[in-house]
Amino acid sequence: MKSTLFNPIKGLTLFGLLLFASCEKEESLPSNQVNETEETAQEVDLTTTMEDIDEVTLSSFQRNGFANRSLLTMEEDLCEKVKIEWLPGVKKMIIDFGQGCTSPRGVTRKGKIIVTYTGRYWSPGSVITSTFENFYIDDRKIEGVRVITNQGFNENDKFFTFKIVMEGGKITWPDGTFRTVESRHVKRIFLPNGDRGVIYKIAGSSKGVNRNGNDYLVEITTPLLFSERCIRSGIRIPSAGVMVMRVRSKDEIKIDFGTDACDRIVTITRGGETKTVTLPVRL
Repeated sequence: MKSTLFNPIKGLTLFGLLLFASCEKEESLPSNQVNETEETAQEVDLTTTMEDIDEVTLSSFQRNGFANRSLLTMEEDLCEKVKIEWLPGVKKMIIDFGQGCTSPRGVTRKGKIIVTYTGRYWSPGSVITSTFENFYIDDRKIEGVRVITNQGFNENDKFFTFKIVMEGGKITWPDGTFRTVESRHVKRIFLPNGDRGVIYKIAGSSKGVNRNGNDYLVEITTPLLFSERCIRSGIRIPSAGVMVMRVRSKDEIKIDFGTDACDRIVTITRGGETKTVTLPVRL
């Protein structure tokens, strides 16, 4: 009978291969850890980025006199080098930031936003569709199709209502990680009232996959309030409102933006525990 001897070198080699395969498998799977502060920062970053795109589109309509300046004029935040190609014959506009330029408020954009439209921005029934060609905001690549539909003006309370749909949305950070989004929102833009300036409120929900590969769902339970005075001061996140996020369908995170203060402070509640954090300017 032949005896079998253990070869330590072969044993170590086999162990190393098994360990490598195990690590490779773990790295390819979604993370089981949910960091509520990180999740909040990601979602707020995505929300403010989408709002920035809407503001750029509106500003471009204003420059071409196609936004009814007598009704409402928003303050622009476009860099000097941006080129806006106006193609009224096919109802199309190309907003080209070239290789990149920085706006007065410090936002760096590059690439193109391609806009098609059926009518003026403030005209009820108008549909405005934005797509992106190698478009970046502060080194984050933006993809997807964003459709804005003007649903009319409320004469009593002086606001416009817009339905906003995002399909195939994706934001990719410089490290290659990304967050996808499909969203259905309703935005109300209120005309200036005294010293208040323009404000807008956003309600609705979104879903997608986060940077760790986990599914998430976000519902705005109290409309998010964006204030022109805060945006002018460099604070682009909501100044009020509440959203609830569920990661992997079970980890619930409540995000409270406070009561109309121009700051980056939010209150996060998860599992009965509450903490207050200051969100970063950039992720």
